Amino acid sequence: MVIDIKPNAFKKGVKIVLVIEGIFFFGAYYVFHKMNTNQEYRHYMHKKHPTILEGFYKSAEWGGIKDARINDYKAWEITDK
Repeated sequence: MVIDIKPNAFKKGVKIVLVIEGIFFFGAYYVFHKMNTNQEYRHYMHKKHPTILEGFYKSAEWGGIKDARINDYKAWEITDK
């Protein structure tokens, strides 16, 4: 079975997919940048979305920033980790 797709419809579909990917990319960049520069936002993420914050800490440790988690926990007075 062969599906006949018109070139204009294909181009429009590709554009829509690229726009959606761009939105997701810039959204992820915005969240990462905000977590990277704002300790209060990291505290909010700790309370509401701890798995996302854990991913941020892992990527920061992989990138060479070893003390981000420790500094945050000291500032928040958290001793569970």
